[in-house]
Amino acid sequence: MKIMKMLESVATAAAFAEAGEQDTALEIMQAHEKQKKIIVAYDGEPAERQVIRAALPVAIRLHCELLFTCVLGRARSEKLGKRFLEVSNRSFKQIFSEEVAKLPGVQQSINARQIVVFEGFNEAVRRICNETREVEFVLLRCEECKPAQLHIDVPYFFMTTT
Repeated sequence: MKIMKMLESVATAAAFAEAGEQDTALEIMQAHEKQKKIIVAYDGEPAERQVIRAALPVAIRLHCELLFTCVLGRARSEKLGKRFLEVSNRSFKQIFSEEVAKLPGVQQSINARQIVVFEGFNEAVRRICNETREVEFVLLRCEECKPAQLHIDVPYFFMTTT
């Protein structure tokens, strides 16, 4: 948001607050808040249910949007086609819905997206972190990832495979 637009919003919210309309003032200020994101990167389909289970409670607690990134590597891109991507997206949405339904007392909606990338794991994570704004942290599940080569400017945590 540009500085002038932000100052305008603050001034408008202050005017409503001074007039006794605190709820309206809060709405105006929250309308311009950007939701923070948690990037969840994993290497392949078998891990989907595990990473969803791990990420959902954290996202709910921190009020963050989830960006799931399935990293398949360059070699697999030639073998897999468009049909795979369609099936993968459907499968992910179904698993995600099932896991959200299992959570007790979830009142709020959880914003989540999935992308599939065909490049090296570290390169994919680095590129997505650079392109995505407001990243809170990154959850990683990778069998062959080398943390020393990751080089990202946000906190990251590894999930175990158990």
